[in-house]
Amino acid sequence: MYSFGVTGRLSSSIAPASRQVLLEDTPRSFEAELTAALQSESAEPDAAAEQESESPLRKLTAVDKAVQRDIQEAFGIEPHKPGEPLRPLLGSIWTLRDNDKNGAISTDEMEANAAVASDIFKKHLTKFMFNENVSSQPPIELSIGGNGMVRVQEGHPDKEKIENFINGNSELRNLYAGISSTHDFVALAEESLRFQKRYAVDPKAAVAEFSHLFSGHYGYTTRLTIDGENWNYQTTSTFSV
Repeated sequence: MYSFGVTGRLSSSIAPASRQVLLEDTPRSFEAELTAALQSESAEPDAAAEQESESPLRKLTAVDKAVQRDIQEAFGIEPHKPGEPLRPLLGSIWTLRDNDKNGAISTDEMEANAAVASDIFKKHLTKFMFNENVSSQPPIELSIGGNGMVRVQEGHPDKEKIENFINGNSELRNLYAGISSTHDFVALAEESLRFQKRYAVDPKAAVAEFSHLFSGHYGYTTRLTIDGENWNYQTTSTFSV
């Protein structure tokens, strides 16, 4: 079983046939959400975080507003406005859009939602690359750093320019982070499903074979490689010490 909280709790019981992630709508108060967010940000303080904390309301750039419009058009999700009450989980996060309206989210639906979001991200990054004469030769590799910011691999001639553009437009950065985390979650869910199937046949062998799942240090990470016209998301397993 998996769970994480945003405005509710997401608990998944992934059956072999349905691969469903069942949603239990238990919204928290705005005060609780704000406290959790502040605690999360204070866990890894840096200069940028301290600077942002001085201003409670972030300013949206033209790119941010364009991304919000695209998300609203694609998923029917209106941007959250300061002071508004938090919305139910299903209606506020694009990756959890319930496409078949059955009250459950399958990993297939999550992958489909990520593909739509990827098109939005590609649209805005491609426009920037064209306007700023940024080349994808050598290929560009994007990943999420430990501070939550998007990173470009070392050695790329336009590393700083690309990072500044994505991270300087928070809605675009959040969009990529959501795409990446969705791929990570689906990969872990799929491996957990393989464990469940193995366990049904031989519990002892399954625990031995998939012991890494219970280590607390195992997970997945996703990178986007942009090589000319090819945009390829690659998700690989990781083991942190």
